[in-house]
Amino acid sequence: AQAQGTGSVSPFVCSGCWADRHRFGLATMIEAIMDWRLNIDKEFQGWILVFATVTAIFLFCLPCYCAGLSFDSARRFASWLQQRLPTFYLFIGVFNLGFIFFVVQWLPDWNFAQYLVALVQCTVGTLQHVLQCASSLVVIAAFCFAVAFKDRIAQLFGFDHKTIFRFKIRDLLTCLGPSRFQPIELSVWKVDDLASADPFSANNVFIEFFLGYNEPMRTRVHNNAGSGCLIKENMQLNFDEDDEEETLYIFVRNQKIVGHSELARAEIPTERLKQMVRKAASYGEQLRFSEEFFGDPIALIPRGRLWLRAAPIRDEDYTQTLFQEMTQC
Repeated sequence: AQAQGTGSVSPFVCSGCWADRHRFGLATMIEAIMDWRLNIDKEFQGWILVFATVTAIFLFCLPCYCAGLSFDSARRFASWLQQRLPTFYLFIGVFNLGFIFFVVQWLPDWNFAQYLVALVQCTVGTLQHVLQCASSLVVIAAFCFAVAFKDRIAQLFGFDHKTIFRFKIRDLLTCLGPSRFQPIELSVWKVDDLASADPFSANNVFIEFFLGYNEPMRTRVHNNAGSGCLIKENMQLNFDEDDEEETLYIFVRNQKIVGHSELARAEIPTERLKQMVRKAASYGEQLRFSEEFFGDPIALIPRGRLWLRAAPIRDEDYTQTLFQEMTQC
């Protein structure tokens, strides 16, 4: 009564008025957001929905995308997300639902029901076209798989060392001329620590080499060699040092009454073979079968060691230029 007499207002009444004004302002803001419309053509509205749908799908794939990046921070973020995948997908699902809802709400010619119908129709139409082209897609996928894993497939079937087609696209740049090939000489000193192919007989050892377009080269068979023997043989091959796919395949085999079996193998990539050729060139042309000329042995798989030397051949017959090859009949 005293408050009424003096004309003052109760603090409880003031706080209630402030709460009413706050609720009224929030409701007005929400109503303004819901009633806002984007005034553009209907065609562009469809493209906005397409972009929004793709963005929502991308957000679902965010952990996989970050894991494939080369940045350490992105990979750490992907690892952190993978430990919390249920929470992440729950949050992204709610976020995408709200995101798509507001995008559809702001487009004047669309509503959420129309968007769902269009999304289902697009999905069904895409699946129908995929089923119609299924056979072609399978062929394309099989071709891409074969190209991507051709080395593994060839190794699985045992012909990774064989050259079936002696032609590459890069051969067109040299007009199919041999000027890019460098003659080299492979010298084999000895091989030892080989596994036994037959517990009742000694190994009959010979070595086979495969390199690029060259025909297979073999040493003679060393009968009753056992786990190792002196080879001391030389052979000449053509080597393209600029071809990174030109691998030297080495097979140590055991000759049997019928056919042969593999004792060990090794692969020397192009870069290592180039280093061997350059190192051998520094010793001069005189070859001696000794540790000084052959250096460290090549480790064989599954076991064994091979002493191999690759040296360039300095011969005037191989100094033709590409112009000379093209002008000669």
